[in-house]
Amino acid sequence: MSICLKYITIENYFNVLNLEVQPNQRNFIASNSISLAEAYVYDKNGDFIVPLAVYDEEVLVGFVMIAYDQKIGISKGNYLLFRFMIDKRFQGLGYFKPTMDAVIDFVRTEPAGKATSLWLSYEPENNQARSCYLHYGFKETGEVIENEIVAIYDLTTKN
Repeated sequence: MSICLKYITIENYFNVLNLEVQPNQRNFIASNSISLAEAYVYDKNGDFIVPLAVYDEEVLVGFVMIAYDQKIGISKGNYLLFRFMIDKRFQGLGYFKPTMDAVIDFVRTEPAGKATSLWLSYEPENNQARSCYLHYGFKETGEVIENEIVAIYDLTTKN
């Protein structure tokens, strides 16, 4: 397994749009078409947001979207893992950890500025995501944003 993150381009965007999660996961994550539309709008608003395709060598296996802002609270000067999805065909095959490692490596390059944390949020009912994130090293903060549980990863630690 050799995971790399690649920018969305004219060559791969349609394949990214066709990635899907399992039917029982659809209520927990926006579709990739919504995510790419959000990325476009946020970018046009001057925000840093980058949608990335997840590849195992040349095979597209997932999609992530990373943001950074200077607003208030937990988001101030930290990165946000806005989206994380592995296509249903590749779930359960060990892609979570190496994909998360690639996300952490990308964020540590400080593409939008310095940060000490990567944060995310998930629905309280999404036990699978919660388990994966906590096992990886994210810590729940006790905060709730838009009815989602907030968890944070300390970028100053080695993964």
